Amino acid sequence: MKIPEAVYAGEKLRPLLTGLMGSGGFRALLSRALTLATAEVPGLRAVHVQADGSLEGLEELRTQLSPAELFDGRVVLLAQLLGLLQAFIGEDLTMRLARDIWPSTQLTDMDSNRKKGNHENSK
Repeated sequence: MKIPEAVYAGEKLRPLLTGLMGSGGFRALLSRALTLATAEVPGLRAVHVQADGSLEGLEELRTQLSPAELFDGRVVLLAQLLGLLQAFIGEDLTMRLARDIWPSTQLTDMDSNRKKGNHENSK
């Protein structure tokens, strides 16, 4: 099973976010995202954030998890990272960063939810 490039966005986000919040800030954000993701995908317990903000242990999980479980773990980790980022810097800036990473991907879910929420709040 080939893992789509979008799942590797955490690695692509690292230089951008390290520039914005420093390496310690990025490590803290990624560590928290990993803790949250581990609650959903317990197999991620073997993964650790390195001093440079990279992840150690994902490759070893290939022998311990099925390809689908590994894929799910990476997706959940990325979702948690983007969710935390949205909480700290806001939805608009998070969406801009995500569009920089995935320029050809439609990223409308957050936009749709925001519009839906705004519509419901105006009732």
